[in-house]
Order: sequence, then structure tokens, then C-alpha cells
Amino acid sequence: MTSKILTSAIPLPSASSRAFRTTLARLVSPLRRVRPRVPFFELAIHRIPTLALYRNLLRHAPDDNIRTRVRYLFRKHQHATGTEKTRLELLKGYKWLKAFKKASEGDEKQHAILTRYSRLIAAKVEKEHWKRLVRAEVAWQARLRSRPILTGTLIKPTLYNPPLPRMKPQPPAISQIILARMRTRIRRVARAEQLEEDMKDLRREAAFEDDIARVAGGRFFERVYSGEAQSEWLRPLRAARAELEVLLDRDIARSQMPVSPALAATLRAARREKVANKTRERMRERRGEILRCTVKRARQGPPAHVLVRMTAAERRADQIIRGVGEAGYVGMIKRRMGMKLRDGGKALARENGTDLGGERLEKLREMETEYWIEKNKRMRQRSNIQ
Repeated sequence: MTSKILTSAIPLPSASSRAFRTTLARLVSPLRRVRPRVPFFELAIHRIPTLALYRNLLRHAPDDNIRTRVRYLFRKHQHATGTEKTRLELLKGYKWLKAFKKASEGDEKQHAILTRYSRLIAAKVEKEHWKRLVRAEVAWQARLRSRPILTGTLIKPTLYNPPLPRMKPQPPAISQIILARMRTRIRRVARAEQLEEDMKDLRREAAFEDDIARVAGGRFFERVYSGEAQSEWLRPLRAARAELEVLLDRDIARSQMPVSPALAATLRAARREKVANKTRERMRERRGEILRCTVKRARQGPPAHVLVRMTAAERRADQIIRGVGEAGYVGMIKRRMGMKLRDGGKALARENGTDLGGERLEKLREMETEYWIEKNKRMRQRSNIQ
């Protein structure tokens, strides 16, 4: 009753007011923002002008350097989804198009600016080209340092891998394959155990139903797990178990695979190459080249239980004999320590003069005597002068 009184108390709008409201709605409705149901970059109102701008920039570009730069920038910003950033880049593109057109129409200033810009792009392209070459060479050297090398030994066959040549470092793909097979075998064994438990449960249920039927005598009893239904229950489980047994037997066959003649030949060739490589390495060391193995051997020492019992002189001698030289003081220490020298000590004997004949050795000793006499004489003269 109260709502009827309030409704009757409110006066209806006049005809002029309704006409004003209708006119206002007609003027404001077109100004209302309408949100599209698709992103702006999929709308034709954006794609068509953008493609036209791209074609015009390529058409009016002064040379190939600037044309390549335009292509690069459009590829760089083709995935931009922000409206403000896209708008700024498009405004920049229209500004460039205006500059290109002015230069093509004969504007000397714009032509000079674009020429200088083209030279800058060419210099940057050349710089990036050399950087790319350097980076490629560095990456290639890194791959060479870490490339797998055959060591000549064999990885024995297991449940997870056939006979394989051992490589150092081992490729990650081989490690991933072995790890995946280990995990797969664990799952298969667990699945086989679960199937065996399911089959035991079905047999227990069938035995339980047989006991119930025997106790019930001749009365009607509906069998679910025993009788003819038992084979229907066991058939899919047996098929799954047979499939798993085939896969598990395949793992066992893999572990019993023999070494193929081709693999044996590869291992023998790798061992020969290893010996030849070590021989070349020793020859390079004897020529005076310092290699990584040279530094490693020089820094190496005896075991800890031996090191604690060595005197300072013995430690010094142990450090000296780890060098590659065989003459001079190093050769003398090596011979004293009982090491076998490469040339039988001829270099050391030649250096000491012990390999000379009788007359030559006698002459060498006379020269040494004269040297010491002259030296002592000059030393006495110097002391008298002082």
C-alpha cells in the first residue's frame, strides 16, 4: 500500500524532458568505448596500416643497409602486445618514412643524415660479424676441449646398456638413456609384482566361493570369481604379465650381449691411438714445450704416508725428478735416484766430458787447470790492489 502511494506521488517526466534524454543518449552512445573481443594486433584496422607502413619503408629506403635495419626492427617488435609501446614504434616508423621520402625528393640534409646512418649500420654489421666469428671459434674450441674421446676400454654390458666403448667425458645422451632404462625397469618390476598379487587375490576369492558352494550343498549360488568366470578375470592379467616378461627378458638378453668384432676393432684402434698420442706428448715435452700434463706432474707429489717420512732434501729431489729434462743438475739427480734416462745418460756424460777419449779428456782437464790458476791469480791481484 505504501509503495503504491509513493509511486503515485512521483510525477512523470515531461515530453520535453524525454526528448532531451533521447537526444543526449543518441549523442553520447557513439563516444562510448567498445572493447573488441580479439587483441588489437589481430584486427584489420591495425594489421593493414602496419603492413602498408612496412612495405613503404622498404620501398623508399635509400640503400640495403637501412632496408636491412628496417626488417630487423620489425622482426624485433612483431611480438609486442602492449598498445602504448606499439603506438610509439609505429609513430617512429612513420617518422622514418617521412624522412625517406624527403631524401628521395632531393632534401640534401635528410640525404646526408641517412648516408651517415647507413655508414654507422655498416660499421656495426662488420663489428657484429667479427664478434660472431670470435664467438663461434671460442665455442668450437670449448667443444674440442670437452669432446668425447675413446679411451680404449669397454663398458661391460648390463641390464641397461649393451657393450659400449668408454668415452671421456661420457656423452650426456648415453647417461640419460641408461638412467631412463633403470627407471623403466623399476616400474616394470613393480608392475609385475602387482599383477602377481592381483592374481593371488583372484585365486583366494575363487577358493572362498568354492568353499561357500560346498557348504551350501545343492542350493543355488551365483559364482563371480570361480568357475568359468575365473579364466575371464585372469586372462588380461596373464597377458599383461607375459608382455612384461618379454620386456624383462629383453633386458637380460642385453646384459648377455657379446662384444661385436667391429667394436673390438674400434677399441684396439683407440688404444693404439692413445699410445701414439702419449708418445707425441712426451716428444713435445722433450723439445721443451710445457703441456698440461707437464704442469700436473710437476705439481704432483708422493702419497701422504710417504711424504711425512721424507726429509727436506728428499722432497726437493722428488720435485726435481718430476721434470722432463735429462741433462745438467736434473739429469744428475735422476741418475742418483736410480731413474732410467732416455739416452742412457749420454747427454749428461757429454756435458761432464766423461765420454771423451784419452787425449781429448786430458786436454780438457789441462784447460780446466789453467782456468783455475788464472782465476786464482786475478783474485790475488784484486785483493792486493784493495
